[in-house]
Amino acid sequence: MINFFRKIRQQLLSDGKTGKYFKYATGEIILVVIGILIAVKVNGWVNTSKLKKANRVYLEKMINELELNKKRMSMLSNHELTEESLYIGLEQAIKNCDSLLKKTYSGLEEDDILFYINNPISAGGSYLNLYRSVYDELLNTGKLYTIGSESIETAIKNYYLRCEREDLYNKANTESIKEGFRLMENSLTKLIQDYVRDNQNFNISNYPWYFDKKSNEYQNLQIALGKILRGQKTNLIKIQQIHQFSDSLIVNINKEL
Repeated sequence: MINFFRKIRQQLLSDGKTGKYFKYATGEIILVVIGILIAVKVNGWVNTSKLKKANRVYLEKMINELELNKKRMSMLSNHELTEESLYIGLEQAIKNCDSLLKKTYSGLEEDDILFYINNPISAGGSYLNLYRSVYDELLNTGKLYTIGSESIETAIKNYYLRCEREDLYNKANTESIKEGFRLMENSLTKLIQDYVRDNQNFNISNYPWYFDKKSNEYQNLQIALGKILRGQKTNLIKIQQIHQFSDSLIVNINKEL
């Protein structure tokens, strides 16, 4: 094709048709430029199509991770005690802890030992342990900034920044809860262990603090239960919020898809 056009130009020159030669050469240049522009445009369409497909895959994977986060938040909130699991969910742990704390103010009775054994006040560590591998990949590769519209990019960043902040709060609250359990180790925790391990020889009279509201053990027990209750309540609120934020981001991603 190039040789064909070259022959035409040479023929025009040899015939002395200089004017037509320059017009033809100019037209040829314009055609080449148009061809290049078309090629660039087509290439842009192809690249845009590939980017949209790649973004769709990432966003669908992110939705799956968000669903896993929702599932974990629900588990931490409502988990039931089974033979395979040592802990209950936060909602039930809070109710049990609140009931036991109220009992300490009305005065503990020996039968309340069974209440504590049958109604645990601990939901375990309750660490968030959120899924975020898709976000980390997008962030580390820079693909987060071409994931879609500015609004979805902002929504994704805000969600994971919020999760990072809530994770720090969660760990601090959980440490406060652990401190509460340490505070009652020499009182109720030791009493329950003795009751369970050596029930036949157990005698409540060996634990005079149990009926003495002014004793250090009794007051430390109340302080401990207050710490545990506050920490678990705060964690539950944060967990419920993360569940809501996950739902909201899923809605925004589906709009982008």
